[in-house]
Amino acid sequence: MISTSNKYKNGKGEHYPAIGNFIHYHIIQNKIKKADVARALGILPTGLNEYFKKESLQFAILWKLSMAMNYNFIAHLGEYLPFRFETIREKALKEELAEKEAIIQKMEIRLETMRELIQK
Repeated sequence: MISTSNKYKNGKGEHYPAIGNFIHYHIIQNKIKKADVARALGILPTGLNEYFKKESLQFAILWKLSMAMNYNFIAHLGEYLPFRFETIREKALKEELAEKEAIIQKMEIRLETMRELIQK
């Protein structure tokens, strides 16, 4: 009989960060009080400690932890994926940068033209 429990563990051998440890490390590194995080989540500190032992967490819990600690765990975890994701903001910034580089190039051409005119 095939077990239906913990199907996420029956993957193709993919490696993913243990989310509980990942969150605990962030709390320790940034010297965040666990009691404050637990209070913001509306859970007991022992419940928060249980999260640290988990290999995976529900998206809603991850979202609430991000909001409670003012940190985007979802984006941070996304950095571990083997492919790159570009946000809407990044796309807009790239377009703006390309526009500014085009303006700079035009200005450099004008500047060079002005230098040539002055030398004559």
